[in-house]
Amino acid sequence: MNQTHSYKKLSVLGTTVFCLALLGGCAGTDAVTKAQATADQASQKADQAMAAANAAKAAADQASQKADQANATAGAAKSTADEAKSTADAAKAESAATSEKLDRMFKKTMQK
Repeated sequence: MNQTHSYKKLSVLGTTVFCLALLGGCAGTDAVTKAQATADQASQKADQAMAAANAAKAAADQASQKADQANATAGAAKSTADEAKSTADAAKAESAATSEKLDRMFKKTMQK
């Protein structure tokens, strides 16, 4: 009779340990599932951040190209303006020389 009573205690104890192990396993699975969900969310946010960074880089590259084009256009405009100024300065100098010649010719004519 003593053995039967020990067997029942061991059986109840074993069942209790088994149930606790099952509950612990479920809690462990829940923790792993939650951790996986958190990791998935972090991965999605990282992917979104990477996509945003790539879009920003593309926009910056495009802006850089436009700035380069604007600088090239400004350089060409400056070159054209420099040529126009040079031509105007040459015309002014030629006009001054012609005016001086006319003044000398006029003075010579007046002296005669």
